[in-house]
Amino acid sequence: MDTNNPIILEVYDITWDQSKQESTDLPKELKLQWIKKDWNKSEVSDWLSEYFKVKINNIKINELDEQPGSG
Repeated sequence: MDTNNPIILEVYDITWDQSKQESTDLPKELKLQWIKKDWNKSEVSDWLSEYFKVKINNIKINELDEQPGSG
């Protein structure tokens, strides 16, 4: 059993905090390669908020069965 394989998270129904009057194109859904097998909604939300520099109000997350290509 290889525990170092990253997993794929499907993040969808993303509700961004748009209280700042910035007109940016932010994704409403995306797939994210996550290294740790143990993850939680707060951790993923915090990472995305940091990456996009916009706070997230709410997200839904589903762990996908597909594995990233080794190519």
